Amino acid sequence: MRHKRNTYLLFAAVALVTITVAFFFSRGPEQLSFHIGKSYDDVVRDSTFPVKGETAIYPGEPPHPSSTWISTPVIITFDDKQHGFTLPATKFGAIGWSEFKAITLTTSPMLETLPFEQAVKLLEELQQKFKQVGWTPEPVEGNDWLKIETQEDKVQLQAKLFDQLDGVILLIPHKYSLILHIKCYARCDERNSETAKYLIDVGLGEDHFSD
Repeated sequence: MRHKRNTYLLFAAVALVTITVAFFFSRGPEQLSFHIGKSYDDVVRDSTFPVKGETAIYPGEPPHPSSTWISTPVIITFDDKQHGFTLPATKFGAIGWSEFKAITLTTSPMLETLPFEQAVKLLEELQQKFKQVGWTPEPVEGNDWLKIETQEDKVQLQAKLFDQLDGVILLIPHKYSLILHIKCYARCDERNSETAKYLIDVGLGEDHFSD
């Protein structure tokens, strides 16, 4: 009888672990919902990402959030009603805080570095996403959407990225700024289009560019 009871308990424990693991993986990445100017408490409330647990607190009077660090998979939504968007899952990023309000976000909207063709495909998707919700390039010479429409555009961009990053500054004038960069990140010195790996960076903050 004791053997049967122990066997039952073992099966029950295994079933519980299996259900727990299945639930964890089925729910997917955590969600982080924020925009520039959103309060710390509202970001905590609107997100499944453990904001409090991943936030460095500055020991002032009173203690206040300094930065929130992302190192596990999370989907970030910039939840402005008119100009908002959702980025692909990432495990790199940080939110900066001032006076309990979000003032910056830096992230790479990807889970790992990518070969050029995959990185450019993601870059194109991001540019289209930002265009659709009203983001526009800062109106200064040399600042424009990255040209990747043709194969010639892509070849020129890849050649440039072996030596320097490329990017564009986007604005919601007098409200938000967004810096979108692509750079060669790994095995760049080989100058081999088949082996190099690329990273896209997104930085968000207030618009300090408009007059």
